[in-house]
Amino acid sequence: MLCTDSELALTRGNPAGPLALLNYLDLTRGSFTGIASSHGSENVLIGQMIYTPGERSAQIAFLLPADNLDQPCLPDLIESLAVQAGSWGASNLLAEIEETSPALDPVRNSGFSVYGWQTIWQMPNLSNGRHPGPWLPATPADEVHTRTLYQQLIPLLVQAAEPYMPRRGPCLVYRQNDEVLAYAEAFSGPQGIYIQPVIHPAVRDVEPLLAGLVTQLPAVAGRPIYLAVRSYQAWLEPTLHHLNSQPAPRQALLVKHLAILQRVTLLARKPAREAYNAKASVPLIQNSTIYKN
Repeated sequence: MLCTDSELALTRGNPAGPLALLNYLDLTRGSFTGIASSHGSENVLIGQMIYTPGERSAQIAFLLPADNLDQPCLPDLIESLAVQAGSWGASNLLAEIEETSPALDPVRNSGFSVYGWQTIWQMPNLSNGRHPGPWLPATPADEVHTRTLYQQLIPLLVQAAEPYMPRRGPCLVYRQNDEVLAYAEAFSGPQGIYIQPVIHPAVRDVEPLLAGLVTQLPAVAGRPIYLAVRSYQAWLEPTLHHLNSQPAPRQALLVKHLAILQRVTLLARKPAREAYNAKASVPLIQNSTIYKN
């Protein structure tokens, strides 16, 4: 099996295993499983897509078998997942695959493109009090600050695939001189805790900041803690090495856009002195058709 959702795998384990039943009990999330086969072949491919209503992007949870994805029916399987995601309201379909995986090229050839890279680090077991934590729980008033920080630091290519969304999990913020310069959203499950930080490069004393993510998380209970570091924040990696964190193989972040942006010129009366044209971007959902081999 090829797991293409790191958050799900590291917090809930094998997405097709026993703990995967917890996903079906989550009423805030929908899932769809597709099966595809090529004519004249007994081999079948299976994939699952998950989507949280109201979000812009759906996520492929897994594809299997992992060692036999280079089949003619893979584009049909991907298209079926994409069509279902689009019908539920998603604008993008995402996947995460290790850069050395033989599945990367077949998936890219099925309509996905790379929009970024990430490395997931397993944090060491730091004892409480070793690094006094500078983080504070986020409040509703911090929403505007975290949104602004996201829009300032995240490349536009990434924002197109992962637009800023209201927080889904517990969130910590860090203030420097009364200004929010970092925030970290945590997702927890029985297998581990997965953290996505956004940290401004102007932050001083990065080491206690990263270590504080381990010591300040509530109810860790011995579960491993993973930190997802995107390529545009690679400057954090020397500090993670110094903290004896362990990196996993680098992953490609993949997106299949289910909508296209078309610029529409708005015509309006205006004084002759004004020489500008107002334009707006309107998303148009593509019509998709599935073809069998």
